[in-house]
Amino acid sequence: MKEVILKEILKEYEDIRHQEEEALKQRENHIMQAIPEIADMRRALVELMARRSMEIIRNPNSFSQALDDLEQRIQELKRKEKELLVEHGFPPDYLSIHYRCPKCKDTGYTGDLIKEKCSCLVQRLVEKTYQLSDIKELEQQNFDTFDPQVFPDIPLEGSRLTQREYMVQLKNRLMEYVSEFPNNQRKTILFSGKTGLGKTFLLNCMAKAILDKGYTVMRISAYKLFNQLFLSALQDNEQNQFLFNCLFEVDVLIIDDLGTETQRNNFTSEDLFNILNERLIQQKHTFLSTNLGLSEIKERYSDRIASRLFDTSNTMLIKFMGQDIRIRGRS
Repeated sequence: MKEVILKEILKEYEDIRHQEEEALKQRENHIMQAIPEIADMRRALVELMARRSMEIIRNPNSFSQALDDLEQRIQELKRKEKELLVEHGFPPDYLSIHYRCPKCKDTGYTGDLIKEKCSCLVQRLVEKTYQLSDIKELEQQNFDTFDPQVFPDIPLEGSRLTQREYMVQLKNRLMEYVSEFPNNQRKTILFSGKTGLGKTFLLNCMAKAILDKGYTVMRISAYKLFNQLFLSALQDNEQNQFLFNCLFEVDVLIIDDLGTETQRNNFTSEDLFNILNERLIQQKHTFLSTNLGLSEIKERYSDRIASRLFDTSNTMLIKFMGQDIRIRGRS
């Protein structure tokens, strides 16, 4: 998916450059009529720059007084041009191209020999991915807004920790995971536990942090995902192909509420296995949440899926426990 999104964005950059070049031509035509002296300066400037190029060819590796004189005359003409513009009420950069991003000059990349993504391109990738992801609460649900006080400070059954202490430790563990991303040894995370324990909130926290690092994230509910995959089996179109591209190309795929989808014979199990298996082969990250227990997952899906999800060499199994904080909040 990243390649698809990147191609779209670079086309946007190309269109922006074309628009600015056309706008500059219009400004130049206007100025040549409004200030004839600048038209004369421009012709003289073109001549001087041509002479400078010839001088560089004649003396490519040595200092030339003639070249130095030409450089001074070119800079003097440029200075006088800006002064004339200001005298006639125009900004000094009126005859310069106006880049949206001066750092990359609207190309999306910085650097001469080694090209790196400009911060504006990274930000655009993030914005595009936000639109594709089923994520609407990231400004409110992220690691910065994590509030341990919403979790009860009561001991968890079978643990020395309270629910609050456990969630703080879990939050820190997931922040460390994100800091190491994408070089994590285990690429799959499975959140399991009853509703109202913070699974979706922490998934959103991770999604926001990974998006802000410049990677692509797609989050979709299990119900929506498998319903769409079932419909796509009945009809082949461009939208369905794009969904498949997203599922296998996105840096992080988040499947929320696994177990709420409609069971359609073997369709769901086969689709889930193919997604997990292909992303595992490609070393892609996949995060899942479910209200089902581990034994219920094994019973609902195939042994092949259970073997993928419960393989602790590649999967972090995280159990959510305690009181439903939504019920507690309403109380």
